Amino acid sequence: MKRVFCLFFALLFVCPAAAEEEGTRLPVIMYHHISADPARAGDYVVTPELLEGDLRWLSERGYTAVGLEDILNCRAGLGGLPEKPVLITFDDGQQSVLEYALPLLEKYDMRAVAAVVGAYCDAEEGAAARSPEYSYLSWAEVAELAASGRFDIACHTQDMHRESSPRRGCLPKPGEGGEAYAAALSADLAAVEAKIEAASGARPLAFAYPFGFHCDETEALLRARGYLLALTCENRVDAVAPGEGLLTLGRFNRSANLGREEFFALLGIK
Repeated sequence: MKRVFCLFFALLFVCPAAAEEEGTRLPVIMYHHISADPARAGDYVVTPELLEGDLRWLSERGYTAVGLEDILNCRAGLGGLPEKPVLITFDDGQQSVLEYALPLLEKYDMRAVAAVVGAYCDAEEGAAARSPEYSYLSWAEVAELAASGRFDIACHTQDMHRESSPRRGCLPKPGEGGEAYAAALSADLAAVEAKIEAASGARPLAFAYPFGFHCDETEALLRARGYLLALTCENRVDAVAPGEGLLTLGRFNRSANLGREEFFALLGIK
C-alpha cells in the first residue's frame, strides 16, 4: 500500500528522456515480502520462484545488480556504473529476505539493499516462534545480511512505518511546526541509525521513505543527517551522474500480479 504525498521533484534530478545525455539510467526494483505459499502472492508478496525468475531474467540480459557504493562513487565522480546497472531493494525487513533472497543473490552474483524498520527488528528479539512466512529480521539477522557482502542496510525509520494515526509515514503531523517535526524525525532516526550501525558496522547512508511519503522538510533533514540516497515509490527511472542529488530516486514495486515481460518493460528492461 505504497502511495506518495507531498511530492518534491528536485531540480537535482534528470528526467529519463535525458538519461543518456545526463548520466546512467538506473532502474530500481522494489520488493517486499517473499512467501513460499503461492496463494499469498500479490502486490506486495512474491514467491521465491518469481524472484529467481526475475534475477535470471536480468542476468541473461547482461544487467549488473549494483550496490550503494557503486552508485555513490558514480555520484562523487569516482567511477562509472556498469553499462546495464539495476538496483534491487527489499522494503520492511522481513525474515524471508534472509531465507530466500540471500541465497538467490549469491547464486546469481548480485547485490541488493534491505531497508529495515527498527521497531520491527526490536520486536523479534526473544520471540518464541518465528517463521519466514510472518517474521521480520532480528538484529542478529540484519548483521548476517550485512556480513554476507550481498546486502547494504538502509534505514526505513525506527517507528514511523504507519500510513496515518496521526502521522503519515515520516511526514509532519497536521499542524506540527518545523522545529517539532525536526525534533521528532531526528529522534526517530538517531535511534534506528545506532542499531543499524551496531548490526552492520556502518552508519546508514540510504533511506527508504515509508509508503513513499516525503516532502521538502523530510529531504532537508535527511541531507543534514548525512544521507546520500533516498528511495521513493514514484514510478520512474532516474539517472545517476557526478554531482547529482539522489534523495528522490524513483523505483517500481514488483507486483506478482504483473507478468515478467510486462513489469520489466515499465523499467525499460527488455
